[in-house]
Amino acid sequence: MFTMRRIVSASILVIVLLAGIRFATSAGSATVDPGEKNEILANAVLTTLDGEKVTLRDFAGKTVLIDIWETWCTPCLRSFPTLQKLMEDFPDDFLVLAVSPGYMDSPEQVQEFVDNHDYDFTFVFGEKLAQDLKVQSIPFKVYVDPEGRYIESILGTQGPERDYEKAREIIQRHL
Repeated sequence: MFTMRRIVSASILVIVLLAGIRFATSAGSATVDPGEKNEILANAVLTTLDGEKVTLRDFAGKTVLIDIWETWCTPCLRSFPTLQKLMEDFPDDFLVLAVSPGYMDSPEQVQEFVDNHDYDFTFVFGEKLAQDLKVQSIPFKVYVDPEGRYIESILGTQGPERDYEKAREIIQRHL
């Protein structure tokens, strides 16, 4: 016989599952077609931690991973060692552009993180880029080919090994 506690628990589970399905089908980036993404990426101006302006043209010739992250995002931070390994494995062909969208992090928090960690990424601020791409959840990754064209976007992580293999396949495809 079902107790009230079991009925409430089952109801909560159903609500959580339905919310998860809705989130999985709509999370990350609202619909932005690839042509529009190419235009957004071509016009994106990002700011380094030193206040310098950079664009994707500054990284021409490399496959670029735009990784939209924040210091409080555990899945974001878990992917950083994998991304660092990819940069070491493909030093002439791959670059991580770690973009802080400023959702909750201040510039000081980002700088403190960078000062306390040894990653070779290019750390930048990119609130407008995240807005233009309609990023709603992080980690959110955008791959860009060596000519600056959009390849694909990925929300979340599938774990270090699968993330590594996916990125390696994309990099090798664009060598």
